[in-house]
Amino acid sequence: MIYDASTARIFDMPPYFFFYMVGIVFASSLFILLCLKYNYDIKRYTKIFFLSGIGLLIGAKLFGFLTGLYNALANNEAVTLNTFLNTGIVFYGGLIGLILSFLVISKIWNKKIDYGVLDILAVCIPLFHFWGRLGCFFSGCCFGIESHSVLSILYIVRVGEEVITASRFPVQLLEAVLNLGIFAVLMWLLFKRKFKERLLVVYLFTYATMRIVLEFFRGDLMRGVWNGVSFSQVVSAAIIVGCVVIVIKKMKER
Repeated sequence: MIYDASTARIFDMPPYFFFYMVGIVFASSLFILLCLKYNYDIKRYTKIFFLSGIGLLIGAKLFGFLTGLYNALANNEAVTLNTFLNTGIVFYGGLIGLILSFLVISKIWNKKIDYGVLDILAVCIPLFHFWGRLGCFFSGCCFGIESHSVLSILYIVRVGEEVITASRFPVQLLEAVLNLGIFAVLMWLLFKRKFKERLLVVYLFTYATMRIVLEFFRGDLMRGVWNGVSFSQVVSAAIIVGCVVIVIKKMKER
């Protein structure tokens, strides 16, 4: 299979933008439907959901800056203004920005945090991410390592001003499928009322563990790899530790 991501367009739009818009439609629609199913205030939580999108954008760009800094330090480069300006957006930053914004706005608006709604939010995130990773594949970012396995494809991408052709492992598609799997499991747990008010922790722990492994199959070094450890793996490890701390704290409160 051959795919040229360097010139790809969908309806005259960048594939990344197109698939992220599709992801937003699916995730927000599911959020509203699940709020209806579990009798939450649709108007209130829909507003909180979309307002949290501001935090998502800020977080995604902030982590882009941090990735640029990590990349510069990893390559012993001087840290300049371009270190921060020549960066994109990072999923982890958007994820953390979304969750923190949702928590803060909920606390201000409702005077408390309803962790049942966080269960619904947790279900929607991997569905959105599924579409996002499809966007990454068709846009040519977050591409995989060079590989000549039976699963590999001849992948044409643009890195800066250079067009590179290589046989690569389609790690974006693998992550998309795994995100869809996480979504299905979380939906099942939600409907069965298992891990009630803890699904966000389940999601974060599961995805962070998965991401640490997937990073070994990533071939784009723009995000920075320092002594064999990528910025995303550092964030993943921090999230796993945070989840363990939360679980231990909850167990002690019983």
